[in-house]
Amino acid sequence: MITLPESLEKNWYTRQYYGTVAHNAKAVYQKYMGWYDANPVNLNPLTPSDSAKKYVEYMGDTGEVLKKARADFDKGEYQWVAEITNVLVFADPGNQEARYLCADALEQLGYQAESGTWRNAYLSGAKELREGTTTDTALKANSSADLKKSMTPEMMMDYMGILTDSNAAQDVNLKINLNFTDTDPYLLRVDSGVLLYQKGIQADDADATLTLPRVAMFTILNKDEAKQQETIKIEGDQDILKKLTEHMVTFEYFFNIVEP
Repeated sequence: MITLPESLEKNWYTRQYYGTVAHNAKAVYQKYMGWYDANPVNLNPLTPSDSAKKYVEYMGDTGEVLKKARADFDKGEYQWVAEITNVLVFADPGNQEARYLCADALEQLGYQAESGTWRNAYLSGAKELREGTTTDTALKANSSADLKKSMTPEMMMDYMGILTDSNAAQDVNLKINLNFTDTDPYLLRVDSGVLLYQKGIQADDADATLTLPRVAMFTILNKDEAKQQETIKIEGDQDILKKLTEHMVTFEYFFNIVEP
């Protein structure tokens, strides 16, 4: 329902080459209103794979679905073809016909996309369906050492909180004074597996006090015990860093985007 005014739509510098009205309007709505669209069916939906399997069960003949999808592809109904074939893919990732037809539809949507980001997303999905998810480490984005050195303590602790598996750490409760030698002190707490911090605060009843330069936080994030011993002085519980990092996980850099 939302469109650009004609005066803006016709100017090259306000065309939707990067963001799109459809995309960004949803983003603004979700920022202020959240993801719930008021339809209770969408409160707690099935996972995409479980939902897809039930769709296929109800549809019955996947061969007939693919036949109709190919006919719709020939009519240029690429969005619908991508949607219905992706259901088949989530129900059975080994269905090559569904994968290739979905890839063809996504490719056509990519060719039609004015937005570069949409085009890249469509074509990345098509590539995955045809070739599988890449695991080539040469294609992995890596943050530079200079970038890491520029991170603030808040950034580092936020990242630590992201890495912490709160379910696994639900019985972990820690209170740690971070006495930075080159910036303000912080109080780092883990309450029932949830990591919190306060600037300029130190606790008299802390489990341990760490004296360290700011960059030594990376030895904690990387679980580098040798470097920790070199750069961090611990007063109190000498096992505090093991307890702090025990339930920190690592993320896979490669993941599927258009299949389970």
